[in-house]
Amino acid sequence: MSDGAGDPVVQAAMRLEMAVERLAEALSLALVRPPGSAQGSEDSVPRAEVAALAERLDATIGRLRGVLHDELRGEAAGEEE
Repeated sequence: MSDGAGDPVVQAAMRLEMAVERLAEALSLALVRPPGSAQGSEDSVPRAEVAALAERLDATIGRLRGVLHDELRGEAAGEEE
């Protein structure tokens, strides 16, 4: 099996993983920021937007999992022949 660098599914998975890591870093920074700090409400994103983004991210992860599952199943079937 190759490293998948040219595979668009692998590239999408890598981009999604990097986005999740950036979101986790942003969340950890927001959690350590004291309430009412200089980067308070004027820099924050409305909760409804965050919830909508989370739903889209969950849906994207679900679709990616399905594609990866199909890809892996297809590769396994090809190896069995």
